[in-house]
Amino acid sequence: MTTSEAQAPGDAAAAGGFPVRRQHAPTSSAGRALQGSGAAPAGSPPSAADPDPGRREPTGLPVPVTRGGHRAINVSCRRRLLSARAAAAASYPAAGTGSARRASPCRPRPPAARRPPATCPCSAAVAARPRVPPRPPSAPCPGRRSAAAMVFQCQRDSWARQFATRVVSCRAAELRPEGGGEPVRGFQVVLEDTILFPEGGGQPDDRGLIGDVPVLRVTRRGPEAVHFVQEALEPGAEVLLSLDWDRRFDHMQQHSGQHLITAIAEHMFGFKTTSWELGRQRSVIELDTPSMTAEQIEALERSVNEKIRERVPVVVRELAADDPEIERVRSRGLPDDHAGPVRVVDIEGIDSNMCCGTHVSNLSDLQVIKLLGTEKGKKNKTNLVFLAGNRVLKSIEQSHSTEKALTSLLKNGPGEHIEAVKRLQSSVKLLQKNNLNLLRDIAVLIARDFKSKPVQSQLFVLHRKEGDSEFMNIIANEIGSEETLLFLTVGDEKEAGLFLLAGPVEAVENLGPRVAELLGGKGAGKRGRFQGKATKMSQRGEVQALLQEFISRRSPEA
Repeated sequence: MTTSEAQAPGDAAAAGGFPVRRQHAPTSSAGRALQGSGAAPAGSPPSAADPDPGRREPTGLPVPVTRGGHRAINVSCRRRLLSARAAAAASYPAAGTGSARRASPCRPRPPAARRPPATCPCSAAVAARPRVPPRPPSAPCPGRRSAAAMVFQCQRDSWARQFATRVVSCRAAELRPEGGGEPVRGFQVVLEDTILFPEGGGQPDDRGLIGDVPVLRVTRRGPEAVHFVQEALEPGAEVLLSLDWDRRFDHMQQHSGQHLITAIAEHMFGFKTTSWELGRQRSVIELDTPSMTAEQIEALERSVNEKIRERVPVVVRELAADDPEIERVRSRGLPDDHAGPVRVVDIEGIDSNMCCGTHVSNLSDLQVIKLLGTEKGKKNKTNLVFLAGNRVLKSIEQSHSTEKALTSLLKNGPGEHIEAVKRLQSSVKLLQKNNLNLLRDIAVLIARDFKSKPVQSQLFVLHRKEGDSEFMNIIANEIGSEETLLFLTVGDEKEAGLFLLAGPVEAVENLGPRVAELLGGKGAGKRGRFQGKATKMSQRGEVQALLQEFISRRSPEA
C-alpha cells in the first residue's frame, strides 16, 4: 500500500473490510466555496496541502448517509473508487522525483479535456439536503444530516448535552397540553439537526433550551424534528441547543432496560413483548402471556441484573433498508414515512432490535433493574412493571423516608410496622362499629321525640355533622313519611354532604330534583325517598323555604 492509501485503524472494519476514505466536507455551496479557496487546480502536482490527489472525488459525486452520521459509499461504488485510487497512486512516482503524472479517473481533467463528472450509482437513493442559506467559509456548519436518513444528532450521540446548529424554519402554531386545557400559542421550529429527541418508539420527547428559549415539545414530522417554543426564532440564525440531561438519561436507562428485559423474558420463558410504555413514575412492558409466577419474576430479575454486572456493551448500527441482516433483527415494523438507513440497537450476545430511541452504551450504565410485579393486561396479556437506574434509587429513598416517618409515628422498629398497623386497623373497626350503634340510637331517639309531640308539624328538618345515609333512613323509617315531609342532611354545614327528602310519593317526585339543584348536587329516588350528594350545603335555608311554600299551597289551613 502506498503512502497515499494509508487509513485510520477503524476505517477498514467500518467499511466491512474495504479501506474507506477520510471524510471530506459535503459538496454543498459552502463546501464548494471552501474547496475553491484551498484546493489545488486540476493538473497540478501533489503538494503538502493535497498529499493524495487520488482521494478527491468529482464534485458531482453524491455520498449517502450511514452509521454515525458520517459519509460512506456503498460496496459497489467503494470498489470502483478503490480501483481508481490504486491506479492514480500507481501513476505517481516517489515524492520529489519531479516526474509527470497521468490524470486520475477520480480527479477532474484539465479544462481542455474536461468531461462531465462521474455519477455514483447509489445517488438515486439519496435525498437532497434542505435548502438553507450558504454558510460563510469562516463559520462551518457543526453538523448536518440527510433529510432522507431520519437520523438526528441525538441518535448518533445520545450523550451530547449541547449542540450548535442553525434554524431552518419557524412558523406560528398552537400546542395542546398533555393534561388538557387551553392551547398554548407559540412557534414550530425546525433546525438543521438536533440533540432533542422527538417522541417515538415508546419513548417520550426530550426537553431543553434553544439559546435561552425553553422547548415545550419535540415531535417528528417526516424526516424533521419539530420543536415547539413560545418565542419566534430567525431562520438562518445559529443557535446553541442545551439538553435537559436528567430527563434524557432517565429515558435512556428505562428504554435500554426495556430492551434487556424483553430479550431475557423471551429467551427464558418465550414471552414476547407486544408493547411497552415509559411512564413518569414507572414503566410497563406488555407480555404475550396470561400470567407470570412469582418464581418467574424473581428469576427474570436475577438474570437481567447479572447481565448488568457483566458490563455488556450496547452498540447502535445503521443498516441499508435492503440489507439481508435486517431479517434477523427483532422489529415491529418501520413507520410508513421512513426513508434512509435502518437503525439497529445491539446488546452484544443478547439482543438485536430495530429502534429509533436513545440508549446507554453499556449495560452497566443501567446500574440496577427492579421488577415491581405484574398486573392484568388487555386480551389475555400481562403487564410487567419495572424501574431502572436512578428510578430504583429514588424509590429506595422514598421508601426509606416513609419508613422513618412510620417509625416515629408507631413508636417501634421497621420490622414491627405491619403488626402495629394491623392492631390499629382492628381498633378503628371496633370504634366505627360502636359509633354506628350510637348513631342508630340517636336516630331512634330523635324520631321518638318528634312523634311524642302533641301537634306534629307537616315538615321536619334536621342537619347533623356526624352521620351517614343509614342514620337519615333510620329517622325516616321511625317517623314515617305518609303525612310528614322530611328534609334531612349530614356533613359539612356549608360545603359537601348528603341529603334525604322523604314524604308523600307525589310531593317527593316533584320536589326531589329541585332540591338537588338548589344544593348543587345529584340524586335519585323511588317510593317516596329521594337522596343524593350535595356540594352547597349552605343552600339548606333555600330548600327549607321551598318545602314550606309547597306545604302552604297544599294545605291553606296549615
